[in-house]
Amino acid sequence: MKLIVPIVCLLAACGGPDADLAPMLVIAVGQQGSVLGAVGTGVAKLVIEKTGRPMRVRVTSGMDAIVGAGDAELGVSASDAAHLSSNGLRHYEGRPQTQLRLALPGPPLVVGFIVPEDAPQRTLEDLKGLSVPGEYPNARPMHFDGKAMLSTVGMSWSDLEVIPVASFRDGVQALIEGRADAAISSAGSGLTQQADANLGGVRFISLPEGEDVSENMWSEEPGFHAIDVPAGFALGVEEDMVLAAKDTYITANADASADDVYDVVKLLWEQIGELAAVHPIFTRWTHETMTNPRVTIPFHEGTIRLLKEVGAWSPEHEETHQKLLAELSSLM
Repeated sequence: MKLIVPIVCLLAACGGPDADLAPMLVIAVGQQGSVLGAVGTGVAKLVIEKTGRPMRVRVTSGMDAIVGAGDAELGVSASDAAHLSSNGLRHYEGRPQTQLRLALPGPPLVVGFIVPEDAPQRTLEDLKGLSVPGEYPNARPMHFDGKAMLSTVGMSWSDLEVIPVASFRDGVQALIEGRADAAISSAGSGLTQQADANLGGVRFISLPEGEDVSENMWSEEPGFHAIDVPAGFALGVEEDMVLAAKDTYITANADASADDVYDVVKLLWEQIGELAAVHPIFTRWTHETMTNPRVTIPFHEGTIRLLKEVGAWSPEHEETHQKLLAELSSLM
């Protein structure tokens, strides 16, 4: 059962005399406690507060399908998940979301394997043969998070003793309950904080260093790359290390109004600093990340308008955009 959470914008509170004339926008966001949930809810809150435009937050695990079908104008996704859904791969086999477009690249979602702070494991190779939650039928991208990270040391899920769990939350819970030796989690997430509080501390395990790590991860799972993070970057990052990253995406349906999408992304471009207090991930959202040309789905028309307006639309953006459009056209 999908939960629909309305965010109501009252005319008197928002102050916009024409706010009640604008049609409501729907944004599909991740589950409560997840980073994708925080990103989507934060964006909706900013739009409501700054423009008076009414928005409704739809909480679901199937953001791409909802946006791709046009049941929400906007959504939140991640670079790897958007690649899979738009191309009809794996759990989207036979139903490519060819109407999915990129409204704006968001801040990187940094993930890794966490272990109790006093655990002896220091490298990915140390996890070989240990109990680790996996499969994730209700959050399938998590399976590929692990696949991409393990590939950096020549390992796969078959090298671990996989504990079947349904979701990201269930995986971290298994670590908390002592049923797992390690679990995938995201830096700065509420679940990482929960594990830290229950276990007396957790820490992330670093990926290997090397210039080819990012390229190898992108080849293994498009949308993934390595990121160097300093000590103190987030809870569980005790020293400088390398973690995995996939970029969060604000997505839009291809048929969503170009004016509506432009208005939202322009607001984010101008006011993104306002979100820093909402969630730590927003501190990583900069104009540089917003203009990243290495993406996995085509840009929305309204987004292209903004990037050209601010002088950020480059030949690389255009080349990538046209290539991705052609790939999706072949699936229609």
